[in-house]
Amino acid sequence: MTTQNRQLGDLLKAGIEQARLGYFEAAIAHFSQAIALDATCAKAFYNRGCAHRDRGYHAAAIDDFSAALRLEPSFANAYINRGSVYRLVGQLSEALGDLDRAIALQPTSVKGYGNRGRIKLDLEDYGGAIADFTIVLAEQPKFAKILLWRGLAYLKQGALAALAEPRREAYQCAIADFTRLLQNQPHCAEAYNYRAVAYFQLRNTYQATLDINRALDCQADYVEAYINRGMLRHELGDFQGAIADYTTVLELNPDLQDRSYNQTLVGLALDSPDATLSEDTPLNLRFRLADLYDSRGLLRAQVGDTEGAIADYTLALRFNPHSGRIWANRGRVFSRQEDYQAAIGDFDRALVLNPGDALAHCDRGYALYFLDEWAIALEDFNRAVELSPDLAEAYIGRGHTSIRLGHGANAAMDDFRKALNLSWDSRKSERSRPL
Repeated sequence: MTTQNRQLGDLLKAGIEQARLGYFEAAIAHFSQAIALDATCAKAFYNRGCAHRDRGYHAAAIDDFSAALRLEPSFANAYINRGSVYRLVGQLSEALGDLDRAIALQPTSVKGYGNRGRIKLDLEDYGGAIADFTIVLAEQPKFAKILLWRGLAYLKQGALAALAEPRREAYQCAIADFTRLLQNQPHCAEAYNYRAVAYFQLRNTYQATLDINRALDCQADYVEAYINRGMLRHELGDFQGAIADYTTVLELNPDLQDRSYNQTLVGLALDSPDATLSEDTPLNLRFRLADLYDSRGLLRAQVGDTEGAIADYTLALRFNPHSGRIWANRGRVFSRQEDYQAAIGDFDRALVLNPGDALAHCDRGYALYFLDEWAIALEDFNRAVELSPDLAEAYIGRGHTSIRLGHGANAAMDDFRKALNLSWDSRKSERSRPL
């Protein structure tokens, strides 16, 4: 062995030891010395890339892994690690390409399948993620992180399933994975949290409540669990409890400010099992801070705290001023306070953002009606009926407005009969005031 090779080996060994102890800057210095000694050493670039990654220097890590691959194109671990960093910086297609190449080079690489499954989970390829995680679990059946990720993939797959039976099967598979994980790690808050979601989607609110409380027993500052428990309490009619949980989230996260909330494993919030599945109302994915304020505002409106509701909606709009739904929600509370000018201003903003919102047209019509702007109100009620022929409150508003405009009683009575047939008296309390 030459003196240079011996020095190179010593520098690599020292750098690896420093990295193992968590002294990443010192490790980087050793690997840099090794590269200065031999710029063709792929292992030096690779190990420095790992240290940069662990230190959080993502761009530098990608550069070093790329250098290692130029020197040694069959370096499977360099592909795996570069792919994992690409995922961290949001370059998911590049990440997937790297993991595909790593697995082509090493078809039995458990690490490769685990990392590729994680990327597929981010890409919403839940079937592909489950397949990769299953390969890992065949070799390492107690791998807790993979059980958690596969359970989450099943959970998301269930949320997107159009048919009841595949949806039920996916939720049951998710529960099985979280249960297996908890057998070996009984204090895993994430497993309890996500299992609670699966139980809730199967309408087992008793078990969902037990699990979400266990999640918070395991981790008292677990934000996502408070969000989910707040939504569960909301669904069960415990509005004050839901408000308390949402308030706790905001107290725990004053640093969130304008950033959206997104749990490391991709936040999944509870939604009603009866909710309609559509692209506009996903049952999972991200939970934004604006949505939290919006939800708490809705609850405060339902318990009669209109000032608190307006304050929450105003904060929600600070974080997401492009949400027509939130503008309309605040407008409804202004209407309940009889501040019709403010309400109309909010409905105007809502309809600029979402011109097809029939309920916002209807509610603006009510606000205009109370300001004696009957001709303009009639336009809104007509538009609401065009957009949503089953919107009972629009017929009521149009009927009363027709009478005010002297259009005769027959048209108004037709509208009132239509509203009665549509069971208008079941309308939600946060909508426009009845006339």
